[in-house]
Amino acid sequence: MAQHTDLAALVENSPDNEWVRDAACGDLGLEKLDMFFVEAGRTLSKEVVAMCGDCPVRVECLAHAQFRELAGGYFGGVSPSKRRKLVSDVAHGSGESAAASERE
Repeated sequence: MAQHTDLAALVENSPDNEWVRDAACGDLGLEKLDMFFVEAGRTLSKEVVAMCGDCPVRVECLAHAQFRELAGGYFGGVSPSKRRKLVSDVAHGSGESAAASERE
């Protein structure tokens, strides 16, 4: 099996994840991806917040996490607890957007 050195290479043959090639984190080595998975109650580094904030595929990243019901990690700059809240809000008809949730 081939050794993958970055996230973009990992999804090279995954057409449903082509958006990763344009992600701000797409050229990070796999060993650096743990910076998106912090313990509960801890915050992301300023570097990660800035990377997600400037990412051109932030919506696709968030949709990826929501569709796959990923329990951990920051996707699209949104924490797992905020993603759960978004799903709950949509299920209950409040329709709150990710951007509004982030301003809290």
